[in-house]
Amino acid sequence: MKFLKTFLGYLKWHYGKALNTTFVFWKNILIFLFNFFSIKSLAGNFFSPWKRLADSYPKNFNIKAYLFTFLANSISRIVGILMRTIMILVGLCTCAAYILLLPFSLVVWLALPILVIALIVFGLVLIIFS
Repeated sequence: MKFLKTFLGYLKWHYGKALNTTFVFWKNILIFLFNFFSIKSLAGNFFSPWKRLADSYPKNFNIKAYLFTFLANSISRIVGILMRTIMILVGLCTCAAYILLLPFSLVVWLALPILVIALIVFGLVLIIFS
């Protein structure tokens, strides 16, 4: 009787409080992934130079110096755009893969008590009939 009461209490916890906590946990992991890849920050400074490497323009007029500075700053911005695009895509792909795996993990979580009982019964059958 005590075992049945404990088992029913476990099922109540597993399909009640633990399931709700699992959904909160999944949401927190998604927020962590979004922040880990800094997607909002990378999108906010998308056109900034790479690692803030930018030359300042010369004070006196020299067309060659101006063109060199413009070219260097443009290359730095292009590298910044490429690197940020790659990181944003990797972050979004990771978040998408995580979201796609959530239904599978939900099915596993819901089937876990049944799976444990089935494995115990299967083990006992193997022990008895072997």
